[in-house]
Amino acid sequence: MYYPEFEKEKVVWAVISYDSKFAFVRKGIYILDSAFILLSEIGFTKYLCTVMNSKIFDWEFKQIGVPLGQGYQWKKLYIELAHIPPIIPENEPIVKQMETLVDEILVAKKQNPQTDTTELERKIDHLVYKLYDLTPNEIKIIKCRDE
Repeated sequence: MYYPEFEKEKVVWAVISYDSKFAFVRKGIYILDSAFILLSEIGFTKYLCTVMNSKIFDWEFKQIGVPLGQGYQWKKLYIELAHIPPIIPENEPIVKQMETLVDEILVAKKQNPQTDTTELERKIDHLVYKLYDLTPNEIKIIKCRDE
């Protein structure tokens, strides 16, 4: 039985989507079978969600994922194949900055779901590029794919 897993923070996503659309979900919220959940063994669930919503993760997934019409099957099998930088002492300050920005977005969206959080999201993307240690040319490739 996996019901106890719903009592933990988790990352949730729909099986079929065009882009990476992952949500951080607090403890005690149950999810239908048309979505997947991912738990973090070491905490840092917001970090996982943030990386999974990044442009680099979206780009990488689309290299290994299964296209389905206009979208992709965001199966857990393929999600687990994608690279997420491990949290190590050297990058923990970046991880904490990312989680702080996520908290700012969550507060802003709770107050007004229409709030434009593009600038905060852009800051997060730059932090994710640092985590992946991307070169300026690699960042350009990722950004061009998104435009």
